[in-house]
Amino acid sequence: MVLSWNEIKERALRFSKEWADTTNEEADAKPFLVEFFNVFGISSKRVATFEHRVKKLSPTEIVKAHLRAVENGDWDKANSYLADSYKMKMKGMPFFVSIKKDDALSMHKARKTAFPDFKFNEVIESATDNQVKAAIYLTGTHTGLLDYPTNVGVPKTAATGKKINLPSEYFVYSVENDKIVDTYGEIPDGHGPKALMEQLGIVKQGVG
Repeated sequence: MVLSWNEIKERALRFSKEWADTTNEEADAKPFLVEFFNVFGISSKRVATFEHRVKKLSPTEIVKAHLRAVENGDWDKANSYLADSYKMKMKGMPFFVSIKKDDALSMHKARKTAFPDFKFNEVIESATDNQVKAAIYLTGTHTGLLDYPTNVGVPKTAATGKKINLPSEYFVYSVENDKIVDTYGEIPDGHGPKALMEQLGIVKQGVG
């Protein structure tokens, strides 16, 4: 049935008034959709009578989606997976590092500038309903200025053109209400900043 614009406007007005106080999405989803499409003259026979529930991401999928967004430099998306109170803590650096969300994103941005093609190459080691443990094996090509905003023991370094393939770093991501609330990292001795500086030629292997 083809409706005129005036008829659509009248139906839309009635619809908005009838559903103005709706609060129970679970109970009203199907009739809501039927009535909504009826505004445009689309009968219930032409509308699917069931509602696909939105699939919730698992903690592992949330962590992976966040890492992919960081790799792609999609900072709004990367940020969307982090809780406002997000914190990152790392043990095994030259000193213990504990930073909040903005600083963590700034570190990722600095890495992306220095290594535009970097990848986390994560291997998920275990996962529960609220935690994901992953081994990270960073790779990339140093074609930009490396300048971490947070002191992690790596000096500002101009592009060297060298490729990196860092040994494992281990992270536990805690997830609550579909957001990563904190990340706890453990950097084995000789890995992390030390391995990075060795592979970039900032320090000699086995020194520093």
